[in-house]
Amino acid sequence: MLHRTRYAVNPLPFIPFSGTGGEALSHSGMIAGGIAHPDGSVSVALWSEGVLTDLGVPPALPGPQFNKPRVFGINSRGSIVGTIHTAAGELPSRSFIYDRGHFTVLPLADPRNVGGAAIGINDQGQVVGYDRTSGGKVAGWLWRAGAYWKLPVHGTRTPALAINSGGTIVGNCSLSLARRLLNRQLRRAGERGFILSGGVTQYLAGFVYAINDLGEAAGGSTSKGEPMATIFRGGIATVILSQRSYAVGINGAAQVVGFYQPSGRGRRHLFIWSASSGALDLTPADYVSAEAAAINNRGEVLGFGETVSGESRYFLLTPDPRGALVPQALVK
Repeated sequence: MLHRTRYAVNPLPFIPFSGTGGEALSHSGMIAGGIAHPDGSVSVALWSEGVLTDLGVPPALPGPQFNKPRVFGINSRGSIVGTIHTAAGELPSRSFIYDRGHFTVLPLADPRNVGGAAIGINDQGQVVGYDRTSGGKVAGWLWRAGAYWKLPVHGTRTPALAINSGGTIVGNCSLSLARRLLNRQLRRAGERGFILSGGVTQYLAGFVYAINDLGEAAGGSTSKGEPMATIFRGGIATVILSQRSYAVGINGAAQVVGFYQPSGRGRRHLFIWSASSGALDLTPADYVSAEAAAINNRGEVLGFGETVSGESRYFLLTPDPRGALVPQALVK
């Protein structure tokens, strides 16, 4: 049972997202992120079983000023996707794929676009993401077999955020998500999620960020003006946490992770949810705030937050019968 599961807390060596970091967790336990160098540049790096490997920076870019990669997705083979931009900000940018020791920088879906970001990759190597157009729109896409495929999704802003092994895609539409995604400002009123499967688009009464191989999606929906963590099955929304909260990850066992804000408090807490145990607080003891980024099929949770000493840090929570962290009842 989940409430008996203890977790070991493993600090990770990646720079935080505010320093153009980024993170991704694979079902095989590999973690990708960014590491900083003395000259201010950032490399993509892979952490596996305690070993950190510097993978470098994508080559063949428009210019040497493109030296700030940010990771968003990784599959079970260790293929990594993300975006790379300059020190001036997230635009201009290019999408990249790292696979089997080599980087590929993707062309813009339209040469007139100003930026691209690859967000999710499945085990078949299919990639989803979005381009930012010169007019400020966000156009979601699928990269498959060396070519872009336009998504049949209505809206002026249609970023695709995740794709499962069956090729089902989830994302959100009609809002300018690009900047909020990069800065982790997850939602604004009016956002609407979509699930795209077999060429058919289903629009949701809520917003989504992750999907498992069973087609179950995680995100949120709004009740009385408050966002609440939600799981979507067959397009039907079920609220799993009736506090201000967001779900950002889901695994094959339908365990869901995210963050919530206790009433009257500004700090965020990390939660984990399952049908058998409900929602529980999984914030490490030495963190004043924490959020989940992902959960894999091994039950490992990738998170980030602020320590009691004021340091921003990524961490991995690993199920361990000797672990010091035990899920607790949620703070109201």
